[in-house]
Amino acid sequence: MFKLAVKRLREEDTVVIVDTGDGIIQFGYESEDLKMSNLSVDRKESKAEDRTVERTALSPLVVVARLVFKAAVKIFAICIMIQVFLAGLAVFWSPAQWASHTGFARLLILVSILLLALSFIARLPLSLRMRSAGLFGIIILIAVSAKLPSGIGYLSALHPVLALLLFFGTVSLIQKTDVITKQKESAKQSG
Repeated sequence: MFKLAVKRLREEDTVVIVDTGDGIIQFGYESEDLKMSNLSVDRKESKAEDRTVERTALSPLVVVARLVFKAAVKIFAICIMIQVFLAGLAVFWSPAQWASHTGFARLLILVSILLLALSFIARLPLSLRMRSAGLFGIIILIAVSAKLPSGIGYLSALHPVLALLLFFGTVSLIQKTDVITKQKESAKQSG
């Protein structure tokens, strides 16, 4: 649970202190001209009061889209694990299982397109939209690497490496989505 303390120094300056509950205290200094914290410097961002108003003015569609996005990313990670399992079945049990591995890949493509669309509908930060687009790009590279001719088989060997990249990218997106959700919940509780 986060605790947030905001102290006004002057009309244009604010000090923000966040206690994360595990002994880590983060603090930042905001002014009208410059916003600094221990994490970033952003000269274009508006005052804290304006951001609070923006957070509370989200449409119901955006709120639902964010919840669906959060669930869809977790489902996507599970689908990737299922896909790896199907590849393992084909390698270690029966080569006939390659058909199920190939067929299931179509579902992964659809889910990655859904994630990309939801990231825009949910009005997620640009970093999360770019990560969603990156996952879709990795899916395309995986499909291309699977269809390469045997003459350039060394490029086809990137197929499992790209699958690892896809999985770890998805886990990273889950973590980033959870962090943003927790930040928004703590802002609601303190506001």
